[in-house]
Amino acid sequence: MIIQYGIFALNMRIWVISCWLLLVPLTSVWGQKKGKLADNLSDAQVEELMTEGMRHFMKDDFDESILIWEHLLQEKKDNPTIYYFLAKAYLALDKPVIAFQNAKEANRISPYSMDYGLFFVDLALESKKLPEAIVALNKLLEYDGTQPELNLRLAQAYLWNEQGDKALECLEKADAFIGDYPEIIRTKQSILLKKGELQLAINEGARLLLESPEEILFDWNQLLSLWELQKGAGLNRFLHELNLRFPDQGQINVLKAHMYLQEKNLDSTLVEIKLAATDARTGELILGQLSIQALELIKSDDDWLKTHQLMLDLQANFPEEPRFFALEGDLWIRNSKFAEAQNLYVKAARLGNSKFEVWSRIVQLDFEMNLLDSAIVHSDEALAIFPNQGFLYFQKGFAQFLKGQILESIDSFEAAIPLITEKEGWYAELYGLLGDAYHAQKRFFESDDSFDRVLKRKPADEHVLNNYSYYLSLRKEKLDKAAEMSKKLIEKYPTNSTYLDTHAWVLFQMQDYVGALKYLEVAMMDEKQISSTVWEHYGDVLFKMGRAEDALKAWKTAYSMEGASSNVEKKIQMKQMIEN
Repeated sequence: MIIQYGIFALNMRIWVISCWLLLVPLTSVWGQKKGKLADNLSDAQVEELMTEGMRHFMKDDFDESILIWEHLLQEKKDNPTIYYFLAKAYLALDKPVIAFQNAKEANRISPYSMDYGLFFVDLALESKKLPEAIVALNKLLEYDGTQPELNLRLAQAYLWNEQGDKALECLEKADAFIGDYPEIIRTKQSILLKKGELQLAINEGARLLLESPEEILFDWNQLLSLWELQKGAGLNRFLHELNLRFPDQGQINVLKAHMYLQEKNLDSTLVEIKLAATDARTGELILGQLSIQALELIKSDDDWLKTHQLMLDLQANFPEEPRFFALEGDLWIRNSKFAEAQNLYVKAARLGNSKFEVWSRIVQLDFEMNLLDSAIVHSDEALAIFPNQGFLYFQKGFAQFLKGQILESIDSFEAAIPLITEKEGWYAELYGLLGDAYHAQKRFFESDDSFDRVLKRKPADEHVLNNYSYYLSLRKEKLDKAAEMSKKLIEKYPTNSTYLDTHAWVLFQMQDYVGALKYLEVAMMDEKQISSTVWEHYGDVLFKMGRAEDALKAWKTAYSMEGASSNVEKKIQMKQMIEN
């Protein structure tokens, strides 16, 4: 006789009442030498051995219970109860593979048993053996289609198996027995959204609201996936009617706001965002996302004023939320009101949960307003919060470099190096400035190495091509390389006086005075950009070519201009060339 689980459970209840600890040892069946079974066991003896195994199982002595039951299988190979409890014991020993094999065998022998079947299905789902779970669940449903947990599990299996329509059918069947359960509704909505059925998904949410007004139309994570589905001429009317039915559902206003954003209707978008914010369940994140998109629709001063008022309203609703102060800062940036914008960014940053991007923008505005000391202070404040953000070290170093604090700037730039990769947009800027700083400290090897790193990644970097070639000319080193770099610039910018002067000075150091003079004369044609340095170099070339009087006139012109070097006056006094 096969012992079904229901009979076994009844015997177990009797067994517990009579206190299994007082049972007489079953030496007639499980002898002194464990593992040796009597042949042709009776049903009663089988049940006794099952009970003995259960006694060990209940004491968490799983190895012993397994030993008994596996020996019992030698006699009773088609007993599903033995396989079922073996599976439970192996699972308790954290051996899911063997547990699954035994649970599968129990289900094979008795495919209509709810206990064996659900246990096997749960193991199959956990190990993502979806086809096997689906087959077992459908078999159980043949026996009893009224069990909602079967349809719920089957829906889960179909979902994981990318069979949304079948999952939806299962949920509908479960729904008939357990009603509008929120989790079922949310799962249905997810399936419908994946199929692109937005209005059907909304209808499911509306069903839930009718039964439970405290609920929301969608899970907020679901709502973020709706944007691409909000299309179609009938959606406006549909959402309007829904809004009339559920006026306190801020999510409906969120959907309407996004719809108006797609239509580029700023006024209606602003109204819906403000209404959505009156529902306390509407999160700051989604309101912020809508507001950012609204900023992109501003076309006039009137648009700006309306959007600014919305930011003030949102700040009043969420006084501790930094994003709305930062968004107001973005508005002021649009009007080039840097001081006003920075004050708002600083307020946003100091409210807590500040973002690196906000601090970086604060420092960038310091540069815009030429507040270098402030840039250093703000960089330090930001680094206390984001010590692993290399860009902040770069910004600090740049401010120090501009202030002439070369040693300090090198420290900051070097602190950024372990925190940057070549993929970063500011990689070339960092090493370009570091090359300048090293050169100023006569650390020429490190300077050249920094410039070479930039050119390896950006061979046409103008800053490095110009400065690197000029520094080499001053040192009279690697002049061929310097000439090659400076020539790239004048080929691309044949009228740029700065680049022409650099190339001319490289040729001068190579004693090609005719070539140097030619490029300097072209540079001097740019009267707006010509500098004292160009005139001084022009005089130097003329002097080397034996035109001393013309050289003196050029030096005097250089001396009369802003930024003249100290050597120019000496050249005029001595009427001869002095090495720079």
